Amino acid sequence: MPQFRSLFLLLAALFAMSITIACSEQTAQKPTPPPDTRKADEAAIRAASADWSKASQAKDLDKATSYYTDDAVFFVSNGATVKGKDAIKMAWKPMLAAPGPGLTFETTYVEVARSGDMAYEYGTYDLKTEAKKGKVADEKGKYVVVWKKQPDGSWKAAIDIDNIGE
Repeated sequence: MPQFRSLFLLLAALFAMSITIACSEQTAQKPTPPPDTRKADEAAIRAASADWSKASQAKDLDKATSYYTDDAVFFVSNGATVKGKDAIKMAWKPMLAAPGPGLTFETTYVEVARSGDMAYEYGTYDLKTEAKKGKVADEKGKYVVVWKKQPDGSWKAAIDIDNIGE
C-alpha cells in the first residue's frame, strides 16, 4: 500500500503542476492592451487641425501641406484625385495663391481608434477669394480627414476629401 500511496501523491502533484503551468501560459499569452490615449490623441488632432487652418489662411503653402503624410491622397471636390505630398502641394498652390481672405476650416468631430494609430475628423470649411470687381466669392463645404499616427507620435493626414455645400 505505501507504493500505491506514493504513486497517488506523485500523480496528484504532477496534475497540480500541469494545471499551474497551463494557467500561467494562458495568462502569459494575453497581450497587455496599449494604454488608452484617445483623449490626448483627439486633443492633438484638434490642435493640429487648428494650426493647419491657420497656415492655410496665412497662405503658407509649405506649412499647410506639411500636415500630409508623404503618400497622402487628396480627393478634390469636383476634381481629380491627387496622390502624394508633392502633388498635393501643387494642387493647393493656386488655391492659396488666390487673392482674398483664403481658406479656413473648423473641426466638428474627431474619433480616434482604440488602437491609437488611426483617427478620422470631419468638419466644415470656408474658402473666400476675391471675385470680379472686388466682390468676395464664398465657397462653403464639408470635409473628412483620415489621420495616421507617425512614428514620432505626431498625427498626419493620410486621406483628405472635401465637397462643396453645407
